[in-house]
Amino acid sequence: MFHGWLCLIALWTAYPLWGQLELDTTSEQGRKAVAAFESVWKDSNAQKLACAVTRYSPSLDYGLRVWTGFQVSVPAAEFVGKSDRKATVLFRVIPRDDPGKVKYLWIPFDAPGKMPDGMDVKKVDLRLGGGFYLGQGKYSVEWLLADAQGRRCKESWNLTADIKGVSQAVAPGTIEPLGNEIWSGFPQLQAGARDSRATIFLHAAPVWPRRVIAKLSPWDRQILLSTLNSLLRDAKFTSACVVVFDLERRNVIYRNEAFDRRGMRRLVRQLASVDLSTIDLATLRSGPSPKQFLEDMVRQELKEPKHSEAFVFVGPTWRAGPKLPPIEPALKEAMPPTWFLAFTPPAYPSDGDSVTSLVKSAKGKVVPIYRPSDLAAGIRSLTARP
Repeated sequence: MFHGWLCLIALWTAYPLWGQLELDTTSEQGRKAVAAFESVWKDSNAQKLACAVTRYSPSLDYGLRVWTGFQVSVPAAEFVGKSDRKATVLFRVIPRDDPGKVKYLWIPFDAPGKMPDGMDVKKVDLRLGGGFYLGQGKYSVEWLLADAQGRRCKESWNLTADIKGVSQAVAPGTIEPLGNEIWSGFPQLQAGARDSRATIFLHAAPVWPRRVIAKLSPWDRQILLSTLNSLLRDAKFTSACVVVFDLERRNVIYRNEAFDRRGMRRLVRQLASVDLSTIDLATLRSGPSPKQFLEDMVRQELKEPKHSEAFVFVGPTWRAGPKLPPIEPALKEAMPPTWFLAFTPPAYPSDGDSVTSLVKSAKGKVVPIYRPSDLAAGIRSLTARP
């Protein structure tokens, strides 16, 4: 049975290592991986790999699709310090009404070689998340984490997607991996047509507050990406510049002045790698302040030769702070119509964060978002722009 593990680990060299991938079961490598999955799944003598899997129930995302996912937690001691730290998550999703439409998805898992100084490896967990879209229906999931040492962790569960108001982008009884985004790119402008361009500022921060934050969770990334998808698809823009920023660290972490489908794939990878665990002490001591950072970022975009007819901020509002002074009149005059699609937890203030202050000071519109229907209303307000 050990050959099965070797075949699963060989997925590392067979495909590019980004995000979550769908296994091509018609290829030779794919057929070998499916056979390896079967052998590892059924191996009653397999060594145990400690892990805990948290499952997310199917829910409507902000692209009006049904999303579900998981997060796996593995004690760092299982991998750190070992000679070979590679592992693979491979799972299959089976539509119960049509098992022939089964899909296999996989994610590479690579543990760090050592922990930061002063950190006890016995008290640290390593985490990895994933998910997928699914159409209406019932499904079975068989999930496997296998490493190069011949160990495995496996789980299985059932899913039911029965949610009203979903789009038909994912047909009933169908599974689509994350990264297969619905947005198909901007249509090519016809000769003589006017370019309706937007600059979209995406705040790479958790949508809902948590006590300990090191990475954007799969749930956070899914909300941000599906919101961006809906905005690009439905707001009637014909081109866009997308800027991703980290307000706490006063850092622009991604910028694409001609955003397209390829840019979306790069953004999926970028959000998965965002590190929220530390803040530079110099930034805390000497700034810039959040207000200065946001205004400088906006000024930089205003200098670009391609004019945007709208600025759209997307992100959370829960990081409230002191009331900020208004922006300078010259900056206010230079800014185009501005919106903030603001994810707003009901129990937290929605008018004290820096982005809200900037947008209100520019006489822009802040759209509180609690549910996907709120996003749809916000996008409708965008389509009514002058």
